[in-house]
Amino acid sequence: METAIGLIVGTSLLYSNLLKTQEIQTINTPYGPADIVTLGGGVIVFRHGKEGTIPAHRVSHPSNLKALQERGVKYVIGLQSVGSLKESIPPGSLLVPDDYISLVSVPTIFESNHDPHIVPSFDETIRTSLLQMLQSEKIPVFEQGIYWQTVGPRFETRAEIRLLAHFADCVGMTAASEATVAQEMGLGYCCLCSIDNFAHGIGSPPLTEEAFHEVVKENTKKMETILNLILSKKETLICPS
Repeated sequence: METAIGLIVGTSLLYSNLLKTQEIQTINTPYGPADIVTLGGGVIVFRHGKEGTIPAHRVSHPSNLKALQERGVKYVIGLQSVGSLKESIPPGSLLVPDDYISLVSVPTIFESNHDPHIVPSFDETIRTSLLQMLQSEKIPVFEQGIYWQTVGPRFETRAEIRLLAHFADCVGMTAASEATVAQEMGLGYCCLCSIDNFAHGIGSPPLTEEAFHEVVKENTKKMETILNLILSKKETLICPS
C-alpha cells in the first residue's frame, strides 16, 4: 500500500471549496466510525464528523487515527483552530507548537499495565518537515510554542486564561489528545495552528462567539491553501531528507 500523508481537519475546512464537493466515506474501526476523504495522496479525517456536529470533548481520537493508520499513513498533521495566549501572537498568525500541556481527560488506547508508558511529544521529524515546507513557500509562521489543551466545549474564563498564559502560547481542545493517541499507535504527529482569536481576556476586542466564527471564516482560505500545499508536497513530508 502506498504511504499517504494523514490530515485531521476541523469544521471550517469541511465546508471549504476544496472539500465540500468531495465524497465522504464513513468507515468502521475497532474504536468506532470515522469520516474520511482520500485526495491527492492524502487521507483526510474530519475531526468533528462529516456533519461537523461532534463537539471537542466527544471526538473519538482513536477512531480518527486508526482510520488513517489502516490506510497506510505514518505521518499525521492536525490542522487546528486555537486561541492566542500572547498579544505578540495575533489572530491571523500560524504557529507550529513544539510541546503541549494536557492535564485532564487524557485519552489512551492502552488497556493493560503491560502496555508501554509513552514519553509524550510532537514528532520532530514531521514537525521539521512541515516548517521547512512553510519556509520554502515564504509563509510566515511561529516555529515554536506551547499548546495547552482544555476540555471544552466552552471557552475558558479570564482567570483560567491568566493562569494558562504563564505557561503556554495558545489554547485549544484537541491537539494534545491527537498527539497522545497517535504516539501510542506509532504514528508521527504534529499540528499546524491557525490563531483564530485572542483567548478570553487577552487583547481586544473582547472574545465573543460571533467574532470567533468571523475570524475562522477569514482564516479558512489560508488553511485551504496550506492544505493544498501539504498534499502537493506530500512526498517531501513523508520522506524527509
